[in-house]
Amino acid sequence: MNQVRKSHGVYHFGAATLRTGVGWRRAVIRLGEREWTVHPTDRYRIGVAAQAGSGPAVRLHPQKSHVPGPGGPVRWQIGRRGARLERDGRSIALRLPAFSRGEAEVEVTGDWPDLELVVLTAVFAVMTRRRRRTIMIITITGAIGHGPVF
Repeated sequence: MNQVRKSHGVYHFGAATLRTGVGWRRAVIRLGEREWTVHPTDRYRIGVAAQAGSGPAVRLHPQKSHVPGPGGPVRWQIGRRGARLERDGRSIALRLPAFSRGEAEVEVTGDWPDLELVVLTAVFAVMTRRRRRTIMIITITGAIGHGPVF
């Protein structure tokens, strides 16, 4: 079992780092000299894409996903505190801690090209959805929690 560590607002997995912007709308993944920009693919933050240059290197979406390397179709499932990526009998399972404290756990089965890039893109996908959900809860609570206005 591997872990994604968080230190001073930067997430680390292997030799790669994930640095996010305010509100989890964009992020940058760095691995050595290479750099990818990560962003949601839709306003509901259901899917995310990591790209360097013209096309996406990683795209995680329940309906259509793409990861580097050979193999069949990719299956992406995302929940509140975790996600699972499957391809040809191989899998990556990601589990985030409650309340954004502690380290995320990553269980990898099989060999994955660009594992660090795929894992940190998955971390961004789960965290940006968590952030959107938190903002929605705060907005709804604020709208209905103040009683009548006179």
